[in-house]
Amino acid sequence: MTKFRPVEVRHDRDNGRVIVSWDDGTRQQFPLDDLRNACPCAGCRGHSPGEVEPPSVQGAVLSNIAEVGTYALRFDWGDGHTTGIYSWSYLREIGLEMLA
Repeated sequence: MTKFRPVEVRHDRDNGRVIVSWDDGTRQQFPLDDLRNACPCAGCRGHSPGEVEPPSVQGAVLSNIAEVGTYALRFDWGDGHTTGIYSWSYLREIGLEMLA
């Protein structure tokens, strides 16, 4: 579990990204395609029958962001995908990887 907590999560529709501001002052920007393709659900990670590669979505559309308890977010995507639960620690980690 991450020691950092989000203080704001914002869907920047004009620029096609989600912005997360953390309590340590870090601000991470997640392009929608990258966020959709990083979905941590079993199907997207190749743990379901018929799924062997992570998604490679282009033109991702985000229709909703929902909190999951106090530890994660769930994104509802325009392609109907809704099963990925992005924990705070996972978001923090992939946000740092996107900067690299």
